[in-house]
Amino acid sequence: MRKNKELARINILMDKEFLNKIEKFAKERSEDRSTAIRQLIKKGLRDERIELAVRRFQEGASFRKAAAIAGLEYWDFQAELDKRGIPIMDSITLAKRRIKAGL
Repeated sequence: MRKNKELARINILMDKEFLNKIEKFAKERSEDRSTAIRQLIKKGLRDERIELAVRRFQEGASFRKAAAIAGLEYWDFQAELDKRGIPIMDSITLAKRRIKAGL
């Protein structure tokens, strides 16, 4: 972890079975529990932002806006769409139809 980041202490409640899974994960990575939890939250947040961006793109949001929602550069967002088999042209066509329909 970088020393220049200011950390804030938080408290959460979770069931013991889930906490044991986190402890095991941390041990496998040779990390302390706090570091493991930060890493898992960071990855989860990143993944959820990408999922939201992909969904918005499929609903007609522009490629540029969806990439911004995902927090990715254009090429990286294109790679995410490619992984999911989502062509850009179909979404653009959908967006044009939504604009014409006033949605």
